[in-house]
Amino acid sequence: MGGLTARNRQTLVFGLMLAGVVLALLCVNAEAELVRRRDATCDASLALPASVFVLGGIGLLVGLAAMILLGRWFGRDRRAVVTVLFVTAVAGLIFEMFALLTVFEGPAALVCGQSGN
Repeated sequence: MGGLTARNRQTLVFGLMLAGVVLALLCVNAEAELVRRRDATCDASLALPASVFVLGGIGLLVGLAAMILLGRWFGRDRRAVVTVLFVTAVAGLIFEMFALLTVFEGPAALVCGQSGN
């Protein structure tokens, strides 16, 4: 990959960041759908598929790979586009971590609309 231009490297890093965020969004959406199904069926025993955790983990790893490549390729570059990529990558990683933590924490919705009071 040594033959990539700076523009191609930026595009690759941005694509990896975007892929990581999309995978994290899929993870969060699956968890939200599970909450809706649990509430609709009044069945708290419905489990979240293991693939959701895998999607979240892959999303986080892809985002981390984007950060590593960004640091390796553009570590000392102070152009505006690199700064924007870095800030976006950090924000994406934070989102991916929170998305994965939300899924690991488990659905917090009330089953059948009942409250704990």
